[in-house]
Amino acid sequence: MNVSVHSDKISGNRVEIKNVAGAKNVERAVEFEYRRHIALLTDGKIPEFETRRYDADRDITHTLRKKEDEPDYRFFQDPDLPAF
Repeated sequence: MNVSVHSDKISGNRVEIKNVAGAKNVERAVEFEYRRHIALLTDGKIPEFETRRYDADRDITHTLRKKEDEPDYRFFQDPDLPAF
């Protein structure tokens, strides 16, 4: 799954999260990443393009690998999915 935070004033980079099993853990992983992105952006930092792993036991994500830029994700835009 991919997470990024955007508003009228800020725009963060997409972060890919791996190792998320079960609907409850998807919710927890997204919530953690959302809060992590907000904290970074509030401090004037931009989240890096990267792949992170979700650790359900500790309820955190951590870096697996950095992405050089957005094309490293090799994904296709899905126009049917609205931002929320």
